[in-house]
Order: sequence, then structure tokens, then C-alpha cells
Amino acid sequence: MSKYPSQTQDKFTVRFPDGMRDAIAKRAEANGRSMNSEILQILQDALDAGLQTNLPYTSFRNSDDFNISPSSQASLIEALSQVEKIVKSAKEVFSEKSKDSK
Repeated sequence: MSKYPSQTQDKFTVRFPDGMRDAIAKRAEANGRSMNSEILQILQDALDAGLQTNLPYTSFRNSDDFNISPSSQASLIEALSQVEKIVKSAKEVFSEKSKDSK
């Protein structure tokens, strides 16, 4: 009997602070993805941002180091996501302007 591809992939259990699961579910629904796909996209975006720009928040390891309450973490993650979207849009605009000026 063959296994489904998902049965052979790595798995990792995550504990979410209060409110984070709901925030991810809301974001996943807005983006038309499953929660799993949304989490993978968030992780990939964070990895890509860290590789491309070496942003300081990519070295963020433990919110306890910064005395951030669990209830604030979901808001911070959403805010960072919005900043990433703005930066991406700005890069696209500047890239287009650069192409137009040549």
C-alpha cells in the first residue's frame, strides 16, 4: 500500500498563543488557503525576507526576551505581514519606474 505524499513529509507540532490561531485562520480564509498552506507561506515569506534583506526581526527568537505578551504577538505578526506587503508593493513600483525611465 503506497503512502500519500503528505504522510512522508516532515511534521512539526506548534503551540499558538491566545488569538494567533484565529488570526491565522482569518488570514488563510482571506487568501483562499488552508491554515497549513498559510502557515507555510508565512514561513517561506519570512525566510525569503531574511535572505534578501537581512531584516533584524528575522533573528527574533523568543518574544519573552522582549516582554511581549502573548495577546500582542498575533497583532505584531499581522503588522509585520502588512509591512512586508507594503515593502513588496514599493519594490514593484520602483522596479516599474526604473524600467520606464530607461
